[in-house]
Amino acid sequence: MIDDGTSRRRFLTTAATVTAAGLAGCTGSTGQIHPQEPSEPREGSPEEFYYFLEDNDIAVEELAREDDELFLTYDSEAETIEESDEEIMVIYEVYKLALIHRGSEIEYLYSEIADPFEEQALGWGIDTEWVHRFDDEEGEGNETDANESTNSSVGNESAEEELDMDQVTLWSNIMNTKVYEDDVEAVGNESDANETAANATNASDDVLENESD
Repeated sequence: MIDDGTSRRRFLTTAATVTAAGLAGCTGSTGQIHPQEPSEPREGSPEEFYYFLEDNDIAVEELAREDDELFLTYDSEAETIEESDEEIMVIYEVYKLALIHRGSEIEYLYSEIADPFEEQALGWGIDTEWVHRFDDEEGEGNETDANESTNSSVGNESAEEELDMDQVTLWSNIMNTKVYEDDVEAVGNESDANETAANATNASDDVLENESD
């Protein structure tokens, strides 16, 4: 449940456009990323992100960057929706650990699945803000005074419940960014409608201008 309609719209439009146009065609000036073994200390770079994706058995077809956004295309080995979601979780964990928790300034990841099976999504995305809000590296301390030890278990249970809810919200947000064929068609139809409306407006303006001459 994405709590920001703008985020949902952004992912839907961008991911659908990328899927429809193809990664290279959509982001012509985008810098292509190549895998690079992690440095010491780690840099949290897109190159290291690429490396760790492959290290976790994600078959990367292409990774590109434009400003603060990454565009990933990967070959899915999944045969079911459950297996596909497991791949998404692996990519998310690598994104979180190799990039965001390493101080990366990347704000969005748009992922395209190459040659998906019939019921599989064409693409999906991650907003880095969700990582910071729902899966932050540093949790609150659990230190308690000696005389509060009786209530500490209750506090821990509450913290665990809050953590679980954060994970549910995070996962729901990612799942809701999934783009399917119908979404691509809808975005294409909307773009055509907007272009038609713009052309009609321009034509009307030309008529009014001619009448005023």
